[in-house]
Amino acid sequence: MSYRTHKNWFYQLYGRYVHLWQIADNSVIDTLGNYKIRLPAERTSSQLIYPDEDITNGLRIEYTSFTESDLFISEALETTTVTVSGATIAFVDGGGSSDTITDSASGFGDFAATDKIRVIGSSDNDGDYQLTNASSGTLTVATGTFTAETAAESITIYQIPKTGATADESAHVNLNRMLCLAVVDFMKAKQLELQGDIQAKEYYIKEFWKKVADDQSNKRNISISTPIPAYSVR
Repeated sequence: MSYRTHKNWFYQLYGRYVHLWQIADNSVIDTLGNYKIRLPAERTSSQLIYPDEDITNGLRIEYTSFTESDLFISEALETTTVTVSGATIAFVDGGGSSDTITDSASGFGDFAATDKIRVIGSSDNDGDYQLTNASSGTLTVATGTFTAETAAESITIYQIPKTGATADESAHVNLNRMLCLAVVDFMKAKQLELQGDIQAKEYYIKEFWKKVADDQSNKRNISISTPIPAYSVR
């Protein structure tokens, strides 16, 4: 799927069904050959349209996981911001040596060894990978990872948080920082409930819901308009 789906995709829950929509502004991105191009304006305002691409590997709703390996991350979501896009990226099967991703435009300078990356837009190598080494022109991964692919497709590579099945001192649950703090308050509330301190338990439950509300308020802008008739009392 597209990069940054949290900004250009929208979903609604209807019972057991998820209705997925794409947010379209006053222009359209299309593919011509192997290049992404922006078409002239077709719309006068932002609106929801039927998605124009297939979801080949399933759909993940934010902050959910289907595998235990995604329960904990050792990097904050807010710090994984490195992104490279272009048609100059190729994949090299190293045979008995390490496989690599090369960029003739040398755009990999912000990646580092041990970073976890996600590849989208390639013919055969879309997926998540752990880097063993990185330089401005080459990203190195384990042997036997890639299928050889020359530079042709418009490919995007971006950093994602490193995950693990168990927590350590540097890890936290796969949530953003505000929701992680909310989880801490919830755990405190449950511990105090077991100890019989109901007053303190209620305090932390209130703090939990306050942080959840703060997190949601950063994503949703809701306005309410009411008519003002003549001689109305307010």
